[in-house]
Amino acid sequence: MTMLETLFGLIPAASRGQQWVAEDLQLINWGGYDGTHRVRFAPTATLLCGGSGSGKSTLMDAYVALMMPHTTPFNGASNGAVVGRPRGQEQRNILSYGRGKLDESRTDEGTKVRVLRGDGVDTWTAIGMTWADHDGARFTAVRAWYFPAAARTLDDAVKVRATVHGAFDLRQLERAAQSHLSDSAVRATGLDTLATDREFSARLHTVLGIGAAGAGAKAMSLLARIQAGQQITTVDDLYKRMVLEEPETLSVADAVVTHFDGLESTRTRMLEARQQVRALQPIRGMKTRIDDTAERLRLIDALGRFGDPESRASLWRAQRRVDLLEAVEAELRDRTHATDALVRERQALADAAEAEREGLGDVLRAAGGDRLDAAQRELRTLERRLAGMQRDRERFEAALTVLSVEVATEKQFTALVAEARRTLADTDAKSAVRDAFVAASSRHTDLRQQLAALEAEHRRTQTRDDNIPPRLHEAREALAEAAGLTAAELPFVAELVDVRTEFEPWRGAFTLALGGFATTLLVDAAHLASFRSAIDGVRLGERLRFEGVPTDLPERGALDPATLPGRLEFRSSPFTGWLQDRLEQQFAFVCVDAASELAQHRMALTISGQTSQGSRGAHGGSARQSILGFSSRVRLTELGEQIVTVRRGLTSAKAAVDEAAAALDAFDDRRGALEKIADLSWDQVDVASVERDLDRWNETVVEVTAGNPRIAELQEQISGAKARVARLREEIGGAKTEQQALAARWAEITDDVDAAQILLERAEDREMTLTADEVVYLDGLFVAPSGDDVSPSQRLARFDAALESASKRLLEEQRAAQETWSDQRESLRRTMTAFTDRWPSPNLLADPDEALGDFERILSELEASGLHELEAEWRDSLLRLSGNDLHEPRLGAHARAARDPRAHRPDQRHHAGPAVLRRRAPPADRAAREPVGGAKALPPRAARRARGDRRSLLRRGA
Repeated sequence: MTMLETLFGLIPAASRGQQWVAEDLQLINWGGYDGTHRVRFAPTATLLCGGSGSGKSTLMDAYVALMMPHTTPFNGASNGAVVGRPRGQEQRNILSYGRGKLDESRTDEGTKVRVLRGDGVDTWTAIGMTWADHDGARFTAVRAWYFPAAARTLDDAVKVRATVHGAFDLRQLERAAQSHLSDSAVRATGLDTLATDREFSARLHTVLGIGAAGAGAKAMSLLARIQAGQQITTVDDLYKRMVLEEPETLSVADAVVTHFDGLESTRTRMLEARQQVRALQPIRGMKTRIDDTAERLRLIDALGRFGDPESRASLWRAQRRVDLLEAVEAELRDRTHATDALVRERQALADAAEAEREGLGDVLRAAGGDRLDAAQRELRTLERRLAGMQRDRERFEAALTVLSVEVATEKQFTALVAEARRTLADTDAKSAVRDAFVAASSRHTDLRQQLAALEAEHRRTQTRDDNIPPRLHEAREALAEAAGLTAAELPFVAELVDVRTEFEPWRGAFTLALGGFATTLLVDAAHLASFRSAIDGVRLGERLRFEGVPTDLPERGALDPATLPGRLEFRSSPFTGWLQDRLEQQFAFVCVDAASELAQHRMALTISGQTSQGSRGAHGGSARQSILGFSSRVRLTELGEQIVTVRRGLTSAKAAVDEAAAALDAFDDRRGALEKIADLSWDQVDVASVERDLDRWNETVVEVTAGNPRIAELQEQISGAKARVARLREEIGGAKTEQQALAARWAEITDDVDAAQILLERAEDREMTLTADEVVYLDGLFVAPSGDDVSPSQRLARFDAALESASKRLLEEQRAAQETWSDQRESLRRTMTAFTDRWPSPNLLADPDEALGDFERILSELEASGLHELEAEWRDSLLRLSGNDLHEPRLGAHARAARDPRAHRPDQRHHAGPAVLRRRAPPADRAAREPVGGAKALPPRAARRARGDRRSLLRRGA
């Protein structure tokens, strides 16, 4: 082609003259377009029209989000009333469109945003457009975003940029969305993904032929300005926005600012790396504790239980006990030999002492000691007898104290014994005292029950407005429940009438006159048949009368106050009219002051309750409790008076019970004392005569010893020899007892050794051996350290005492290890969850079993990169930049040094950090990554802007 044919180079030489036309636009979860939507375009032209809020600007913004850089503002109709940078928090942005933001409101907790989807859960959105050319070829571009529930900015989302030569249905991404739109899942749908916006835009511009000579970005920028719908009011504004390009010097200034943006991004990555290291460092300690507790649980499970003779724990116990038992055997052998020698030695000494005592006895008898021996024998006999009598005398004195009597002679004792036997023979005396106590207790119990019943009735009456007895009230409730009625629909006659205040003294007479009519239930005549059918199956302990009555009769005015009906008040109800008529017909008694006036009226009533009806009459009965009235005031007063009376009686009854109990106790004490005396004789309690005999024989001993001083010396020697013999006999007996105990213990130890050896032999046959870890663990748990002064028997006793609760101890150890294992796993899971919530990644799961290796690898890579430790060097490198560096070519070198302090640390390994956690810095223009040689030409305003941005960055870095 010639230069003219290619429009002076604006059409690529390889162009085939293709004309791409948009065929359709697909949306999933974009703004108000919830779910999947497809907009098909005409091959010629398509006009979008509709009312405000119908979604026109939302479709245009979807096109802008698909085709143009992230700095391109959305349609002016979307952001006409707000300010802020394009697609920022204040304006419509990808995140708000993805969640379908409806509105926001201010609350006490802050700003509350109402959305169509993604409120507290993950969501995703996708935009796709398909183009077709005149040859029928098709090309589709797709952008998609996955938003975690915790996403606050677009950087928190997973971004997808993809193309495909051909048509593509966006619904195929639904399966990939289940994997958080991971790259592999998206590629599995047939799409070719691209890593950056620059690559995606270059692919679109190349395939669709947008722009010439690499000017596709400028062409799309011009298209964005045309389609933005921004108001242009002056020609100057028109030229600046639509015609003139931005001066190169401003681009250079923007490149300088971009350098500082990159520096800030580097610092952000360093801070983020430090935060990630701090967040992940605890997982190593948690992993160590989890592994230790898991090993402890495995070891405890392998040991088994001490109650199982085939377990490894029982094998350890047998091994330890065999060693201890053999040591105890040796100890018992030595102690047995020592005890045998001690018995032989003490026996020889005892025989010598006994021979010495016998020789001294012969000498004493030869010196005239026979009379002294006789006196001493009598003294010993009297002393033994006196010791026995002292016990009987003490019982006798205690009985005399209870009876309040004194006995000094045998005659007085004989009379007391005779009286005791007569009293004990009288069985009626005890019955009389017991009957008095039973009678007092019964009266006290009855009054207490009566008081409880009165207080319970008083409490019930306070909650009701009638005087109906509880038994009748309960029976009425049963019938009402069966018939599906309320108590108000099934009243007693007594509930509808009350005695007027001025005629209160007549209440008892009226109660007697009305009789059983007062407890008649009134039923609406219209419901009588159904009422009878409903209650027929009800079983009552109380018989109730009822009557069906009309409920449409009017209530009458004032009745004759000289008669019973006229002296009553009536509760307003549907039954009142009928009740007034019935009382006038059957109970119109004239109230008279004396019985002599009864004959003057057809029906008359006295205040005592006597009635007359012609030649008939009635009298008597009790009206202690009046049931008339629709107020419980009178009944509450009566109950209060009864409660006071019963409480007084209860106090008296309690005093009577205490008095009767004291009398019964006194009778029992006296009877017990008499029983003791009746069993005694005078010889058992006559201590005085024995004491006189003791004095007489003591005088004989003094008389004999005073006449021959040698006798006293011989007696002392004989007593010493006798004491030595007794002491040696005791020692011999103790030694022999120890011999028997040692023999029994030796036999027991021998049996234990045999049993332990059998268990060890069985374990050896099964080739069961304990590992060093198992031995160390059980030794530390149950074998207490002991010093050299502890005997083998004591060590065995301590070991057995420790093993008494061995099974329980092992279970506690197992439970503690299980709890520690669970707690550490939960802490590890929470640490992982907190990490993934703050730095979301579709390739990381908060699963201690599956993802722990990934988190450890991330921590190792972060620590190996050293990025989290380089903030100070980065700050020092940044501070070395001066204002003059903005105007010299070495800006790029300085900026690169500040961006990557590791370049000045030759000993530091270079790592890019975990790919799953890196957030790409905003893409910079190529000019921003090269040394800016033309920065000297910056105009003053651009230089001031660059310096201001640098100072702001330095303040944030410091």
